[in-house]
Amino acid sequence: MKHKLLFLIPFLFIAVGMSAQQRRLIVKDSLTNETLPYASINLLNGFGLFTDEKGEVMLERDAPKTIRISFMGYASKEIAIDKLNSPIILLQPETNALSEVRVVNTKKGKGRRKDFTVKPQLHDNINKMYWSSIGQQYAFYIPNTKKEGILKAITIPLIVKDIHQGMTEDSFETNPYGTMVNIAFMTNANQLPDKKLNDYEIKVVIHSGKVTDQITVDFEEEIEIPEEGLFITMTIIGKTNKQGMYVPEMPYAIRELPDRKKKVIKIILPNYALVEAPKGQLTYFRNVFSDITKWERITRPMVYKNEKEYPFLNVGIGYTFSGY
Repeated sequence: MKHKLLFLIPFLFIAVGMSAQQRRLIVKDSLTNETLPYASINLLNGFGLFTDEKGEVMLERDAPKTIRISFMGYASKEIAIDKLNSPIILLQPETNALSEVRVVNTKKGKGRRKDFTVKPQLHDNINKMYWSSIGQQYAFYIPNTKKEGILKAITIPLIVKDIHQGMTEDSFETNPYGTMVNIAFMTNANQLPDKKLNDYEIKVVIHSGKVTDQITVDFEEEIEIPEEGLFITMTIIGKTNKQGMYVPEMPYAIRELPDRKKKVIKIILPNYALVEAPKGQLTYFRNVFSDITKWERITRPMVYKNEKEYPFLNVGIGYTFSGY
């Protein structure tokens, strides 16, 4: 599987000597012993996180006793943490049925292939924006409107506004941070994301202190747009450090209530500008750690009124493609 890392400036057991408050896990390939970066750690309670680039993750002591570990192209494994004799978790590779990115013969019809651009729909209205959290996944539909279409780039409209639920005293304006997202591609089946299209992925770091109202991601491979179109998926991995490297953290904060402690999902940047359907690209979302795998439409913005009815909403992403 190919992995690219791009930085965009515009926008178990308890090991000896380790804190008793944490458990360390290392996810590896059972055949090669290579570590598996950004493997999915599902806490089986609606929350989860990912391993870092070294395949490692630290779980807090109050994490669930049983978790599920997954990685694309490998058999998932459900483990009981307290029964582990080693921090190393081995995943078994499966037969990889994904296609390679196809190289299109761009010499054919030389001089006739042109670039086309669909502009993003931008605004800064915080009453029409959506949000990010660890494990949140979006899918944006890209139609095939030209012969032998090749997707070259996407532009995502952003709203630089922090809503941190009162979990912290400062916002990104006083404590800026980066958010790593993973961009991949899925097939289209009856206007729904279906299966992973190819083995190309790209990791992008969106830095809250450097972005403006949009961010553009260029693809280093030629992504062929099938006749039925495709979906671009964007999965929120989590926050990064000052060097732009992803640092795993628990996906929820603890809110103290008079009678109990409540887990509250951490909302992080970026936020996305929404437009009323049918404007914008057809948009779906889900959380990869949820028991509900069904893709859903956005039915209301992040900040909403209970008594108000909202239409379906899309993210107004832009994109550039070439074709005949």
